[in-house]
Parts: sequence; C-alpha cells; structure tokens
Amino acid sequence: MRKVNFAGLLVLGAVASGSVDAAVVDATPQQVAHCTFIRDVEHSTAGEGKYTTAAIGAAMTAARLEAEHAGATHVVWDKVDPDTVQKVTGKAYQCAK
Repeated sequence: MRKVNFAGLLVLGAVASGSVDAAVVDATPQQVAHCTFIRDVEHSTAGEGKYTTAAIGAAMTAARLEAEHAGATHVVWDKVDPDTVQKVTGKAYQCAK
C-alpha cells in the first residue's frame, strides 16, 4: 500500500474542480503554526469515480467550502492513499490576514 502526501494532488485537484482561486488557502502545518484551529473538515469522493483526480478535486472544493463557512482561511490536508481514498480530510484554521 503506497501512501502519498496530499499536497502532491492539490494543484491537480484544484484544476480538476475548476477552483484555483479558493477563498480558503491550502497550507502546510508550518504555515498555520500561529493560526487558530477551527475544526476538522472532510468530504466524500463518491459520485465521480472515487479514485479519480476529478473526484478528489471536487471533494477538496466541498471541504474548502465547509471550512470557509466555519470561518477558516486555511486548510492543512491529511495524507491519503490515492488508490483507496473514499474521502478527503483536513484541519481548518483561521489565520490573520
């Protein structure tokens, strides 16, 4: 079983979902070190072929919207196995602008 860092899929996911300029920014743990944790976010990849880039991108977009509605400005994505991913998960943070 191969595990990869989700950051490698971020650009592809954003392009596939049609949302490169999201209100919530994808970040690394270092970038949110001085931010306030808001909540965990997640969204299922079901409905568009679970293991496709399009499904992952759509799930990330939905999770970013969830984070935005909670008042977050950034999301740090958890690692996933792209061969078996059924949902994307991450941590939403509010950072000073």
